[in-house]
Amino acid sequence: MGSKLVLPSFESLLRQPEVAENFIHKKMELLQQKGHQDWVRQEYERESQTDPKKAYPSQGLIRTPYDSDRSKKAKIAKLDEEVFDSTQRTALYYLELLNHPERIKALLRVHNQPFVPPSIKRAQPIFVQAEAERRAIAITDLALQAQGADRPRSSRTQRLLEGPFIKLGTQARSILCGSANPESWGAAPALAAMAQAHSLVGIPRDGLFTDIQRQVDLAKKAFEWIEKSPVLIGRSAAEQAQLLKLWKHNLMGVLEPSAKKAIPRAEQLYAAGIRTFRVYSPEPGTDLIWTVTKLRQIQRQNNWEKIEIFAGQVISVDQAVSLQDHGANGVYVGIGGGGRCITGVRSGLAINWPQLVEQLRGQLKIPVIVEGGASDAIAQTLAVGASGIGVTRSVSGGAVESPGGWLYFKDSKSMFKPYGGEASARVKYMGGRGGPFGVIQYVEGQTTEANMNYDRVEVPTLLHNYYLLNGDAILSLVFQNVSSIAEFQQVAFESLVRVSPMDLTLRNTH
Repeated sequence: MGSKLVLPSFESLLRQPEVAENFIHKKMELLQQKGHQDWVRQEYERESQTDPKKAYPSQGLIRTPYDSDRSKKAKIAKLDEEVFDSTQRTALYYLELLNHPERIKALLRVHNQPFVPPSIKRAQPIFVQAEAERRAIAITDLALQAQGADRPRSSRTQRLLEGPFIKLGTQARSILCGSANPESWGAAPALAAMAQAHSLVGIPRDGLFTDIQRQVDLAKKAFEWIEKSPVLIGRSAAEQAQLLKLWKHNLMGVLEPSAKKAIPRAEQLYAAGIRTFRVYSPEPGTDLIWTVTKLRQIQRQNNWEKIEIFAGQVISVDQAVSLQDHGANGVYVGIGGGGRCITGVRSGLAINWPQLVEQLRGQLKIPVIVEGGASDAIAQTLAVGASGIGVTRSVSGGAVESPGGWLYFKDSKSMFKPYGGEASARVKYMGGRGGPFGVIQYVEGQTTEANMNYDRVEVPTLLHNYYLLNGDAILSLVFQNVSSIAEFQQVAFESLVRVSPMDLTLRNTH
């Protein structure tokens, strides 16, 4: 790029609008000269299809017989070109900020340190009492008391500069993790954006991606997006190699719990370059442990590079410890408490994963990632003892990177995209799992919509939504006056309180 375009300091990029806008404007011009923007538009043309064959390997904007009434009546519209261009500039700004060399230094410091699991200094009365009373605790039953008035205040800018990052598996990552839902991550730009934000993200195996080849090709296309990242332009060869390695390891191939199905899928994903896997089953059973064991055997037998394995959903301390002993680098917890998942409702389960996460403190040496409503209560989830938080619609819903690209459904209210939970009739239909007379069995996910401007933002990039959620994590650290997630997990655990119904009311008064 020469001397004409110099990346501003992190502070300038964050705090000086004119400096940041001038830099992004010049870089966009450079990208146009290099033909990068033509490639982006070509790729979005493919992503923005209603025919999944034309959107291949991504999902595209699909209508199904199981969509909501609103979706069935709405027309399909293309995002205004000016908004799309503005969105691309904003996305580039976030990518440059999140991958600023000063921030990468902080990431690497965490990367070079061992994972510090949350421990227990003393029993938390809330959980002791709940266990004695056989009472379930939901994450929204909990809140934190502010702390740290006896110390210099914590800087929000410094916390953003430092992530907040945590050793999540074999490398340092953001605490926010993309789920396995194809309605969010069944698109190459969505996967690539999340990976570049230093977040684990699942390459889905449900819906259209039940087909192994389509999942593999989606992984390859996500790699292509990563390799063509505009962030790489202007960085040294060493910086480029470093970023590419970090980003690519964030792409996580999602596998079945059954080894018979999981191993062939893993082998093809590995051949495509995937080195991180998630063995995923919402139901209890021994399959998870056997499949993790088998993956480690395959790694040794085939002389694979070392792979990362995450496994879940875990429902007990013994199961989590066993997965750790058999080679898992991290475990997932949480059933049925998400914005669209109704497994817990249909099966009569309490959404009480906070109690299991608390029980895992001091029992595991590997991180715990929580799904099922955790993104609605980031501070409380981290305080209980989680190191990672699953995000789906809260990040990708209604974004241009999500399936459908710049295509949206449009009615008199707004522009939106149809959205179904992982086990929704919509996703099962896409996976060819319909039964006689169109009856789909075991629907455990709702089908609704994801509005483009649900946050009243006119730049619908998932990186904006990611940035907002990451800001919640930063505020959590600031109001406990701590500098790291590990410190937060110790300090905030002591400050947890149960909230009253009136507390919940006050949270919604403004």
